[in-house]
Amino acid sequence: MARHRWIVVLCALTLLVGACSSQAADEEDGSGDDGGGSDTGGTAIDGITDDTINISFIGADFAALAEAGLAPDLGDMEITIPALVDDINENGGIGGRQINLTVDLVDGTGGPDVGRAACIKATEEDDAAVVVVSPAISRDLVRCTAVQQRTITIGMPGWDEPLYDEAEGRLFSVGSQTSMGTYRNTEVWADVLDQAGELEGKTIGVVTSDDFGALSAGTENALVPHLEELGYEVAAFAAIPCPEGDNDCEQHEPTMQTFKDAGVDLVFMNAGPLAGPALFAAATSLDYEPQWVTCCNSITDTVVQFAAGSFDQLDGTLGVSTTFSERSEEAETCNQTVRDRTDEDYDTPSDAYGFTGVNCIALLALRDAMDSIDGTVTEAALIEAIENLGEVPSLEAGVTGSLGPDKHDAGNYVFLAQFTTEAGEYLPVDGEEPIEAPA
Repeated sequence: MARHRWIVVLCALTLLVGACSSQAADEEDGSGDDGGGSDTGGTAIDGITDDTINISFIGADFAALAEAGLAPDLGDMEITIPALVDDINENGGIGGRQINLTVDLVDGTGGPDVGRAACIKATEEDDAAVVVVSPAISRDLVRCTAVQQRTITIGMPGWDEPLYDEAEGRLFSVGSQTSMGTYRNTEVWADVLDQAGELEGKTIGVVTSDDFGALSAGTENALVPHLEELGYEVAAFAAIPCPEGDNDCEQHEPTMQTFKDAGVDLVFMNAGPLAGPALFAAATSLDYEPQWVTCCNSITDTVVQFAAGSFDQLDGTLGVSTTFSERSEEAETCNQTVRDRTDEDYDTPSDAYGFTGVNCIALLALRDAMDSIDGTVTEAALIEAIENLGEVPSLEAGVTGSLGPDKHDAGNYVFLAQFTTEAGEYLPVDGEEPIEAPA
């Protein structure tokens, strides 16, 4: 079903858009020299005047992959983002300032140098006060803008705790329930299955893949310790060292053989979109049929199709999802704005509709924060204003996000889903009843 597809791009495709650091990244400590947006003793953020603010939007361009059937249509962000910004400007701007917008789409097949160039252009050439990123932008690119270039960065994806910490307050995730830090996401995954009684008496294994950035960190550094806190022993753990795109990597079969030899009968699988299905295939070739439990992008419809050859083995697999099917009034209003101002018109369940909604909600959060600031817009003042937004809208209807001084990831809710071979997809359990993830 289309409701799960748009969000896949966050993890299934973001891995193809790497970014290196700017000149600041050449410093060994990763902090670098002052980049765009750094606070200098209470002065205004670079890129902000009394009348204007420079905002750089960096989006993911997967047109080539979409043509090959490997990615959905994400909409034309070179049209939708300017339309949304024009609407904001015509209604007073943000903090009484007009937005000077630049839009750069990062070629999903271009490699890390393309991401590096976008980071440098936004933070140095365009003198961005704030960088807004779309879903599917890589961890490396965001680390470049928020950490190495010291520029406040806001967008939908959730990241790992070390990245939020390293950004020193400059990184925010907002727009969707998927705007949830990967540590929180993997911990609530374990909580939900524990409370459902699915882990009792099981010999547990956990597998991820090194190509999976923030999620692999969450799996190893949050999921495994949390399972142990809940009283479960992890009998086997593996992080597949294969590069993204190598679904024939020889490590899949040895890993599954190790799990089989250890007697693992329940596997937490949070590997990449190609590594995951390859693990299923490897297990099948070994006549190994554990109970699989999945999370995050692994249960989206697009990623599931990569595992089409293993559907029989996946029957009954439980997953924890953040992709609630109904869309919020805020998301619809954002999409209507685009319809009114352009020829773009995206169907409600489409990926393009979802991207338009979350990108817009991030821009509106920034507007609301700026509107609350009296006086000089310093870096500290803007960070505090975003933190003080409290409850924030979400792409999904019936659930909201929240931000605070100790919570820079807005996502709050998940629901339990289960794969059925007959349907060929994950279906909600208990009617998408929201389960709150601890902050």
